[in-house]
Amino acid sequence: MGKLFKVILFAAGIYAALHFNGGGTAFEKDISATLAPGNEVVMYSLTTCPYCKEKRQWMTKAGIPFREYFVDSDEARRKEFEGLLETHQVPPGGIGLPSLYVNGDLLVNNPAREEVKRRLKFRS
Repeated sequence: MGKLFKVILFAAGIYAALHFNGGGTAFEKDISATLAPGNEVVMYSLTTCPYCKEKRQWMTKAGIPFREYFVDSDEARRKEFEGLLETHQVPPGGIGLPSLYVNGDLLVNNPAREEVKRRLKFRS
């Protein structure tokens, strides 16, 4: 396991404990009918992360189509995520999960729901 990945795992727990955003069980209505075609949403998660689970539940309930990759059980996806961090010039250390790649924008550290929605494409 790479040093960066160990830092990510550690930081995910700390960040999530300090910045849980979402009120736990309150979900928004399904917004899938208002989404434009062609949204690309990828969530990078940990298999044991409760904040990843919460984000997954929110996006599912909100009707946001996404793919989820578990960086702690899929080395190729971990390397892909590390490459995205480097490409987007995210400094190493302090990266929390879940992190999302939404329509070309990398949102790290369990991004707020409103931040995710700002990156989505909606029908006009």
